[in-house]
Amino acid sequence: MSSPQLEMRWNMKTGLKKCITALTLAILLTAGLMPGTKKTCSAATAPISGTSSVSGITDDFARGVDISALTALEKSGTEFHYLDGSNGDMFDILSGAGVNYVRIRIWNNPYDSSAPYKPYGAGNCDLYNAKILGKRATDAGMKVFIDFHYSDFWADPEKQFAPKAWADYSLAYKKDAVYNFTYDSLKELLDYGVNIGMVQIGNETNGSMCGVGGLYDGVWDLSSGVAALMQQGCYAVNDINALYGKSMLKVLHFTDLVERGEWYAECVDTLGVDYDVFSTSYYPMWHGTASDLTQKLTNIARNYNKKVMVAETAYPYTYENFDSQNNNIGDASGMVHANYAVSVSGQAEALHDVFAAVAKVNETKAGYGIGAFYWEPGWIATDSSTWGTCGSGWATSVTGNYEKLYSGSVTYYSTVDGGSTWDNMTLFDKNGNAMKSLYVFNDICGKSSITSSGIFNDGSMDGTYYIKSAYSGLYLDVADGSSADNANLQQNTYLGSSRQKFKLTKNDASYYYIFTGASGYSKALDIAGKKTTDGTNVVQYSYNGGQNQMFEIAPVSPGIYAIKTRITNSASCLDVFDWSQEPGGNIVQWNYWGGDCQHWILEAAY
Repeated sequence: MSSPQLEMRWNMKTGLKKCITALTLAILLTAGLMPGTKKTCSAATAPISGTSSVSGITDDFARGVDISALTALEKSGTEFHYLDGSNGDMFDILSGAGVNYVRIRIWNNPYDSSAPYKPYGAGNCDLYNAKILGKRATDAGMKVFIDFHYSDFWADPEKQFAPKAWADYSLAYKKDAVYNFTYDSLKELLDYGVNIGMVQIGNETNGSMCGVGGLYDGVWDLSSGVAALMQQGCYAVNDINALYGKSMLKVLHFTDLVERGEWYAECVDTLGVDYDVFSTSYYPMWHGTASDLTQKLTNIARNYNKKVMVAETAYPYTYENFDSQNNNIGDASGMVHANYAVSVSGQAEALHDVFAAVAKVNETKAGYGIGAFYWEPGWIATDSSTWGTCGSGWATSVTGNYEKLYSGSVTYYSTVDGGSTWDNMTLFDKNGNAMKSLYVFNDICGKSSITSSGIFNDGSMDGTYYIKSAYSGLYLDVADGSSADNANLQQNTYLGSSRQKFKLTKNDASYYYIFTGASGYSKALDIAGKKTTDGTNVVQYSYNGGQNQMFEIAPVSPGIYAIKTRITNSASCLDVFDWSQEPGGNIVQWNYWGGDCQHWILEAAY
């Protein structure tokens, strides 16, 4: 390109920027969004997770997570971070990603019966834990979904042990106990300020609950007492609703939807259980396709006039194990179905499709597909010393004592302190950093996310990142992955390779050197020729510590940064030339004027 042509493009660009700036100012004035007025934080318009929006997702559609183990994880020293590695409270991170509902399990008494009354672990999920987490969720603007197991520890299709205190109860006594525990717990939660929207009566109650039903008497159709216990829980919710003037939904929970879901819906209908929502556990690697999910839930909604949802889902992003505890899925042999890649992008796609499958129910029966919940997205591995002391693993050594009340051996619980069996199915990486899959919750709605708090340990952003244009959604990239001096910096589609990884290192003057993964982090971003003029190319060059290799990482809004150049005393910044939205678009130095083509999102990379 000749100099006159280049000068003409620069003049056009400068003129257009002035026009856009004036237009933006007018819009802001009209909307009342000038400094001093309220505005919302936003991130990239492009979906962070790489998934598309889903039609028919309304604001009240539950985009939820189960975070029951969070208190124990935090006591173990676990910290959680936004996508760029900045510090944040878990509820702020989740809310910024689009989560609007939190599910919390309650066990009656998850502690050993003998001194020193060691907790059972897996979050030590008693009523007090639910109050603390429920209030934090409420304060973050979320609704709460309470999950009563009516057990002192895990209840699922393999075991449904009654609480220790109810071990010798007859069915009549258990009915009273279920009612009273449900009523008293909900009252205490509401009085504490927890905004409860739904209440689950039993957990994965496929024929059994609270020591009653198929596992214990061979009667699987709920008629030997399970339905009666469910009804007592529903009565308690009804009475609390009347007392507080609320409309909490009553939820029943089953699993194995494809094989047994419709039969259990028929059973509770035949037995006259008065509930509102049929929910299911639905894990894509075990339970089938998204179309299976839609079909079965639609049939239940249509035939029994019940709202439907997924109470639990998850998908692995790796087969790697991050502690000494075996995971639920350790390799491909654990995958009954493999419709998605075992990767962060595969995890995002699987979650997206679960939401879409539930929303599709509304095409047949409007308003009846009400949401889905991702199970324990933050249950990453912790130090083994915390498994027993803090309850951050799946079970502690005393849980076997509880099982022995009902069995001669320990089959389902443990006699040793265990770790996380879930650390490869979380939405946070092993270091507690949010992964792209977390942002499906907003991406399905086409909403922008908050990806940063702007607060880093020791005030430093030192670390390795992918750097994404807030304008194009494309990533900073060393052309051809070259390790040579003067290799060009461009934008490109996400590749996840070293050519798109950049290591920020802060110097004593509080500027950053940006080392390139393409060079093995031996070379740095460089303003070519130490020029200060607009349009100067940005290249990779051997590290020399010069001012043309120093950058200010200037926060613009949460998760959004301008990368300003020291050589211009921060007057200029990295700029996507000509507002390109195409792979290969050039990166240049340009006078900072605040356009999106000058703004960047940092995503932690490991």
